[in-house]
Amino acid sequence: MKLLMSILILAGGVACAWFYLRKPAAKSPLRSVSEDSPVKMIRGNRPWRRVGAAICLVLAIMFVLGVYLVDIPQRPRAYAAFWLVMMVLVIWLCILAAKDILYTRQVIAKWRAERKTLRDARRASAGDGSRAVSHAGSQESQP
Repeated sequence: MKLLMSILILAGGVACAWFYLRKPAAKSPLRSVSEDSPVKMIRGNRPWRRVGAAICLVLAIMFVLGVYLVDIPQRPRAYAAFWLVMMVLVIWLCILAAKDILYTRQVIAKWRAERKTLRDARRASAGDGSRAVSHAGSQESQP
């Protein structure tokens, strides 16, 4: 039973690392992958993703090794040091995940601001063009 749990933990660690590295884009508001889409910006170079995936793999392996190799009665200091390292790695992984979340939110906010600016510029140019046409038309209809 202990071996089965260890295999499941290793498989879970590998799966977490894989999905952390290859996380698919969110459905909304990033549905389209056009040239100006934030999906292209988000998929850019994010080295913390690779570090996070590596930490997931190391955590899975260390957890299994810690269960099998480190024993409290025989080596209490080694046990404490081992699990302290595990906790530090988990905290580091959480910090990397928070950084990724903040980066993604920043890219989406930047993309929305650019789209809003473009939309406002289009409306302003369309509004000026329609006013000029309607204004010219109103001058022609007046004698």
